[in-house]
Amino acid sequence: MNTAIRCIILLACITICTSKSILKCRCVKTSQAVLRSRIAHVEVCEPRPYCSKKEVIVTLKDGSSGCLDPNGEFAQLILLGKQKQRALRADKMRATSPKTSTTSAPVLAKVAPTSSL
Repeated sequence: MNTAIRCIILLACITICTSKSILKCRCVKTSQAVLRSRIAHVEVCEPRPYCSKKEVIVTLKDGSSGCLDPNGEFAQLILLGKQKQRALRADKMRATSPKTSTTSAPVLAKVAPTSSL
């Protein structure tokens, strides 16, 4: 095979292989707990085709992130609190949803301006 064709095929293979994102589990190491006051955001990743584990990822207020053991007591408490917040938010949205009215608003009559000569 011609050297130029081999180089083109090699470059095409490299391009294809490096352009695909490699999907994998985000949590390699987990911890049992972090200070609750330092948590800014909690993200739960359910098992996916490329990661068979449930992952609980916390973002701290300083911008760093870490993983909690999803079966640990602390993570279960955090997830329970998150579920309660979601339920309260849903109840609040239902309570404050705009209610429709069947009565019509009064119509104001327009008066033509009079001219004074």
